Amino acid sequence: MIKNLDFFLNLLYNNRGLSEKQKGGRTAQTSKYRIIKVLSVHQDSTVWLAEHKSLNVKRIIKGIRKTSPNYIYLLNEAHLLKNLKHPSIPEIFDLEEDDEFTYIIEQYIEGDSLKSLCNGRLLSEKEIFHFIIQLSNIIVYLHSLTHIILYLDIKPENIIISGDTCYLIDFGSARSKDNTSDRNFGTRSYASPEQSEGGLLTERSDIYSIGKLLDYMIDHSNISQKKEKALRKLANKCSEKKRWNRISSVKSIITSIKEIQNTQSRFSDKPIKIAFAGAGKNYGVTYIALLFAGFLHSIGRNCLYAEVNDSEAWYSLPLENNKFQALAGLEILSRKTYEKSAFESTDVIADYGCISEDMPEDFYMSDVVCILTGNRIWETEKVREARALSRKCSGTRIFLVNLSEKISAETAKAIEREIHLAIPYIADFDAIFNNREVKAVFQELATLTGIIKP
Repeated sequence: MIKNLDFFLNLLYNNRGLSEKQKGGRTAQTSKYRIIKVLSVHQDSTVWLAEHKSLNVKRIIKGIRKTSPNYIYLLNEAHLLKNLKHPSIPEIFDLEEDDEFTYIIEQYIEGDSLKSLCNGRLLSEKEIFHFIIQLSNIIVYLHSLTHIILYLDIKPENIIISGDTCYLIDFGSARSKDNTSDRNFGTRSYASPEQSEGGLLTERSDIYSIGKLLDYMIDHSNISQKKEKALRKLANKCSEKKRWNRISSVKSIITSIKEIQNTQSRFSDKPIKIAFAGAGKNYGVTYIALLFAGFLHSIGRNCLYAEVNDSEAWYSLPLENNKFQALAGLEILSRKTYEKSAFESTDVIADYGCISEDMPEDFYMSDVVCILTGNRIWETEKVREARALSRKCSGTRIFLVNLSEKISAETAKAIEREIHLAIPYIADFDAIFNNREVKAVFQELATLTGIIKP
């Protein structure tokens, strides 16, 4: 029996002013588990992260109040999980109780929830297919048992991503299909209409939630328009309001997803070098080049940023690489390091500073050259000069009019018949993860450079 967790719960409910250390201190000394922290507190239950003192392994402890009107329903999770054997479903190690509480001791899955992952960065196209297929296979397992289990609470918070593996946690809403109880749990934005309205629940209730989850993943990804359209169509079919109009089985969902996945990749196979240069100083070359490199990295391209000039502007930016999601994991090279290295299997975003008459030859030999310009009438002459200097380039030229949602008539005339794109004001590096307009602009730029196929 886990001693004194009831004492800990009483402290938690009746002495909310206590520090975290005070809340867990006595429990840590008297039970076989050391309480690390409280993960969640609800009226009916509390969940802790704990460590088994003898085994030195982490566990999840869920304490359920016996006086709770939902006690039987909450305890249902333990009875379901104890008979499940699947590598992506947490294992139940113990079920203990005292006069006031029942404690479920579960396997701890270390990782981030899908929701947390999507709040931090965009999912790559590869990740969408990988995770949704894994999740669907878990549901296939539940639906294939002798006594079918309906999960009934598929949502980003209940999916843990550890490495490249997807785990399904929190079976508090799950139930056997044979259970005729009219008590339904779930999350409104993901629950099927029949679940919300107390109707008959079937496997298609989980299929509805898979469709909603797929929509969420698409919204937080950098997937090609062609595959997005196909996946949206599938998600809509899964989430039909009338259950008999939905896809009939999760296995059919997996088959459809794999067919979409196996269509031609949206990416160019060839690594590419893209040179960035400004028509003059203070046009945001370093900022936009870094941001675009971060964008490419976030959609799964092997990419690096190189400052191929002597300004050291990268070092003067008021940021720290590890504090910005857009730059997380992006390789950043100085000019000296770049010039000593050879790159055959990675995209290179090269920042050359300002364009001038004495640009190095490798600038002109780049696959793509992006020229940053201003958009005000007195900057038009600079645009013309930069255009003239860039004519020596052997690859594609793209003019990026910075800080502009709409290109002025004067600038448009100066770059007439050139490939060009307006770059809106971008407040910070992480805008590419939460601003649809910024995301769309960089997707278009990636298409213009040839990295993403039209």
